[in-house]
Amino acid sequence: MSIPRGIRSLLSLATPRLRNQPSLYYIAPFVNWVLDWEAHYITRNVKEIFGLNAHVVKSAKGLSGQLVHYGSLWDILANVDAKHNKRNTVIGTIFHGHIDSPEFSDALDKILRFQDRFARLHTASTIMYERFLKWGVRPEKLIFIPLGVDLERFKPATAEQRLARRRELGIPEDAFCIGSFHKDGQGMAEGNVPKLIKGPDILVDALTRIHARHKNIFVLLSAPARGYVKLGLDAAGIRYVHVVEEDFHRIPRLFDAIDVYLLASREEGGPKGVLEALASGVPFVGTQVGLVPDVVTDEQDGLLTSIEDSAALASAVEQLIEDAELRQQLIEHGLQRIQQFGWPLIASRYYRELYEPLLPVLK
Repeated sequence: MSIPRGIRSLLSLATPRLRNQPSLYYIAPFVNWVLDWEAHYITRNVKEIFGLNAHVVKSAKGLSGQLVHYGSLWDILANVDAKHNKRNTVIGTIFHGHIDSPEFSDALDKILRFQDRFARLHTASTIMYERFLKWGVRPEKLIFIPLGVDLERFKPATAEQRLARRRELGIPEDAFCIGSFHKDGQGMAEGNVPKLIKGPDILVDALTRIHARHKNIFVLLSAPARGYVKLGLDAAGIRYVHVVEEDFHRIPRLFDAIDVYLLASREEGGPKGVLEALASGVPFVGTQVGLVPDVVTDEQDGLLTSIEDSAALASAVEQLIEDAELRQQLIEHGLQRIQQFGWPLIASRYYRELYEPLLPVLK
């Protein structure tokens, strides 16, 4: 990934290449999932732009005197009592969760009780930042930096590319194609049991409502464990195709083929889909969860609804089906907005706001 010369100069202004300093070790799960790619882009950019010696690793065991960044709530929990944390300066990233949720309550409670073991706690959305302040995390310990997107990889398709992608994926040329690319079933197999936090029931209801008035829709699904949604689409008679991409680098071709990206989640840490859709020149419709309100201004960069409002989601998508001018306006504004979330700029925030202030402590 190359960095445009102008951006490189701006980010590196008055920042010397650092010598004889501690290294950054970013802890990732190594399961070829979103968290691994976040680690890759962060470490690659802070190393290339600022000269910080940065590594992606699975464990901090054996490290001493280093900067250790745990990339998820579950990695933090697995190591919160680890002896090696006492020998390093530790950062923890928590993307989402609510203390009143059975899925997260015990985990988040433990983080709050042991917050003094971390030099910083980082989150990627204003929603989570405000939750942590409400729960008692001290402001000086808390950092908000959003997720980034690879603007070289995710970009608008040409008409020829769009047609080719549809043919590859078996999507009718004349259909209005709705994309949904996030995992929303339990487990990693069929996923017939819904993961309700991701809103698959809301998604199916919204698509069913749209189909009742617009028979020409087609749904492109990706990610594992989409069984619940597929069963719902089958029952409603909605055409779809499900493509699971093992290689992250093939995800952009899915955005090339769709007319709108639809998100129905009740809770999110990102999602990456909102960034990737805007970067790909695809209108975004979704609930106001996670990072979404930080990226999208309603009716300017996308169309937003309240959580659990399938009727509003359906209505928003129908607006785009019926109004080509509105679709184009959202695309143009979205492409302008997303430039602020390119990885060189976001990674520079990680360095300036999160890593650089802690380096003198380590020396």
